[in-house]
Amino acid sequence: MKYPISVPAGGVALRWPWESISLAPAAVAVLGFVLRHWGLLAALAVTVLVHAPTLDYFFEGDDFVVLGSVEYLGPGRYIADSFLMRDIVPNWRPLTAVVYAAEWQAFGLNAGAWRATNLALHLGSMAVLYAIVLRLSARPGIAGGAALIFGISGAHFDTVTYITALPHVLATFLTLCSLLAIVSYARDGERTPAAFVLAFGLFVLAFLANEGAFVYAPVLVGAYALYGVRWRRSPLLLVLHAAPFVALASGWLAFYETCSCEQLKFDGYSWGPHVFDNYALYTSWIVFPARAIPLNPDGLRWFLAGGVTVFGLFYAVRGPHLARLAVLGTALALLPFVPVEIWTASRYTYAAVAFFAPLAALAGYALYDGVRRTRPFVRIPATVLALLFVATAGSLWGWQTYAQNFQGGERADRWELLVNELQRNYESVPPGTTIYISGGPWTNPMEQYTWVPSVARALYGDVAAFSLPAEQYRKNPPDTRNALFLEWTPDGLRPVPAEQLLRAP
Repeated sequence: MKYPISVPAGGVALRWPWESISLAPAAVAVLGFVLRHWGLLAALAVTVLVHAPTLDYFFEGDDFVVLGSVEYLGPGRYIADSFLMRDIVPNWRPLTAVVYAAEWQAFGLNAGAWRATNLALHLGSMAVLYAIVLRLSARPGIAGGAALIFGISGAHFDTVTYITALPHVLATFLTLCSLLAIVSYARDGERTPAAFVLAFGLFVLAFLANEGAFVYAPVLVGAYALYGVRWRRSPLLLVLHAAPFVALASGWLAFYETCSCEQLKFDGYSWGPHVFDNYALYTSWIVFPARAIPLNPDGLRWFLAGGVTVFGLFYAVRGPHLARLAVLGTALALLPFVPVEIWTASRYTYAAVAFFAPLAALAGYALYDGVRRTRPFVRIPATVLALLFVATAGSLWGWQTYAQNFQGGERADRWELLVNELQRNYESVPPGTTIYISGGPWTNPMEQYTWVPSVARALYGDVAAFSLPAEQYRKNPPDTRNALFLEWTPDGLRPVPAEQLLRAP
């Protein structure tokens, strides 16, 4: 039957291959959406499945820097200090500070709700990325593949629901929304100026969520240049459309170069030969996120980075325009993070994967399409093999993500233990008190600067805490005024007199 769908007065009847089934128009619309966009729906479902276990994880140590600051300062002062760069976090992300303050008011110590917020933003980014790729390629298969790669990539494990990775997740979502708006504006013949205004407004919000997002200005301008038509007849239009994006990016760069603020310029962040090492490391990590992310690239990672670079250059020259935007976006997404020379972090590749995913999906689909067109009888085997490849690669990436996330959950356990033990011993603590803990699994010297004190602030407000080995207290006895003392035992923390903790063994 040539036309299997007919429209009677009562709705739509599907005549083939099943017997006639009357469906309401709304049901038909839903069914049509599912059939057309099943790739996106499948990608979203798999991503939820991979990341859902993290919703049961508690906060990790550096999360308490945020929680403690909001509780101690109050939401208003916390937001103001973040805007004025007077907080203790080395960056400038005022919109993220607003979101943190709102989450603290809404969720408190319910870590699952915080993590669910991040996951919802990640799923939103997948949907927006799908819409961009579908708009520019007209291929649901390519769009679905891009969404799946970005959704479950092992390159950004411990990021999607990691609470203090919110700046990366939020800024990427807003950047992709901005890109979708400007692509829609250009492809629709520039008939809706509001779409361009929306694109710039979303770019500003992305910048306020994560100041590193200013690097996407060339991507957004490039999207207009590649897909816009009117400026080709009047080049001044390109200058006018680029002006607001260039002004924000160049203005921030000028401020950064002239500012002496420690919030933005910290030790271990500089330009030098290590930038090339980090580019090699992160580009190889995107395609091969095996085990923990190393500090320096080895021979294998240099080889993989070279392959990714050649692959990107090929598509930048050959096209299509979507691939050119993807290559540019991948390179620029890493730019704010490659100067860091004292540590590496998987969250630094989060936005880069969002741009790399369409490139990988384009290449994969081109290979599949080339094979299936060779002979009619090859189509079904090629489709089966393509689906098997996607399932295999997705399973490996998904497992890597799950396994690495699980380790993050184990790290969070000791912070949940500390919170539970403090709350068990002290329902409330007078302001200005310092809690000294002897022993326990929180004695890492680096954690004593901000993490352990911030736990007490999150629970009690104007209260600090320190957890050190017993011998440290005996060598350097602390002030016992306005102080409480706890000792780690096999049964947990228990209060002890100051004299017991400070006396010589």
